[in-house]
Amino acid sequence: MLDTARHFLTVNVIKRQIDLMAQNKMNVFHWHVVDSESFPYTSTKYPDLSAKGAYTPIHVYTVDQVKDIIEFARLRGIRVIPEFDTPGHTGGWVGFQGLLSLCYDSNGVNNILGNIIDPTKDKNWEFLTNFFAEALDLFKDSYFHFGGDEVADSMLSCWERNKDMMQWMQDNGFGTDTTKLLNYYFTKLVKLVQDHKNTTMIFWQEVLDMNVAPTGSVAHVWKGGTQEEIMKEMNTVTAAGHRALLSSCWYLDYISYGADWISYYGCDPTAFGGTQEQIDRVLGGESPLWGEFVDGTNLTPRMWPRASAIAERLWSDPGQTKSADAAWPRLHEHRCRMMNRGYEVEPPNDPDYCPQYWDPQYPDLET
Repeated sequence: MLDTARHFLTVNVIKRQIDLMAQNKMNVFHWHVVDSESFPYTSTKYPDLSAKGAYTPIHVYTVDQVKDIIEFARLRGIRVIPEFDTPGHTGGWVGFQGLLSLCYDSNGVNNILGNIIDPTKDKNWEFLTNFFAEALDLFKDSYFHFGGDEVADSMLSCWERNKDMMQWMQDNGFGTDTTKLLNYYFTKLVKLVQDHKNTTMIFWQEVLDMNVAPTGSVAHVWKGGTQEEIMKEMNTVTAAGHRALLSSCWYLDYISYGADWISYYGCDPTAFGGTQEQIDRVLGGESPLWGEFVDGTNLTPRMWPRASAIAERLWSDPGQTKSADAAWPRLHEHRCRMMNRGYEVEPPNDPDYCPQYWDPQYPDLET
């Protein structure tokens, strides 16, 4: 997964990552397109979204560029599954007036930037219907990621302090429980999506806990700090009958000194002690790279070859890919292979060398 909202990534930078994905047998590019910080996607129907939400007029992806990326990936056996995260993490969606809830501090002052959609307005539902219809038609894949993370944990206070929204809730039988309004949001979102296209909906795991997702939806598991906690999350999700995709073990933006990729080999998405029926619901895993501290200057060495370890762990025979000690010679060799192809892939282990050294062509400093 690449995040193009926190730091913009050019089309060429994205294509280089897709090329590397193909070299590592990864077959799905999860594109986290927009977020609180920026809205780089250029909507045909709502051009103000990027005009007002992108960092600058050049930090955007046109429809033709999106199509180009999708085709570039297809030719390499890779699907592009976009994520447009709602109702939270939407601070970048400022280009549609009135979409975001007004947020007030504890003193009732409207001095907090809106980061969550207001689902009480009919015009917002008209917008969401049109916007997602456009995005579903553009990206075409039968899977689509709708986000939904962290809302109940940290964003509902915006609704709770909005007097107009609370009045609407009272008038419509929700009382003062904003989790009911959140449930209402996802129920309507599911309907508008399925009315347009029979889409397999992916959500971050907490949405599946609300029992609003259609049958066959996918829970994207991201919670859990320890191996035991992660496996408990997988067991809970699959026991509830949901298909699951695991990322908790493999957050590439979490970095530490040394060969942190070693821990990646110790994570098995199916090792939660579930029934065979539960295990059959596990689709696989994904390695997210969130973009708070990553742009085109450091993306490749941050991701590779650490993501190579994850790819091997997920794709190859588990009997041969559980030992990091046995893996590091393979990882070293593959790192050299990618580097020789012109990719600035970082060393995976202690001091070593490749048969060919890295020698980029920098500008001549003597002239």
